[in-house]
Amino acid sequence: MEQPTQQKKGLEPMEKAKLAMKLVSNPDFESEIDAYVSGKDYDEHSVNYFKHQIAIQQRLQSEGGKLLNTGGQIVSVVMGALANTLKNTVDNTMEAAGRKKN
Repeated sequence: MEQPTQQKKGLEPMEKAKLAMKLVSNPDFESEIDAYVSGKDYDEHSVNYFKHQIAIQQRLQSEGGKLLNTGGQIVSVVMGALANTLKNTVDNTMEAAGRKKN
């Protein structure tokens, strides 16, 4: 009689959430996950998928930071241009008003 193979378990959602909070900013997250699952009966595909999710989250944070920085630079340039335009408009208006008096 054959013994049924024991099905390996996947990472539970709450388990993944707790781990993700600790690992999302850790560049050595893969070894941390490996240490967590070591000796436990976790499905390898589930663990690898979780590692992939953490890697994507780290990349999103990195790229998001770059986009935020670029957006700030764009706003700064636009505000500078608007300030210059407003200053020039005020200067031209004052100049024109001074000419009318003479």
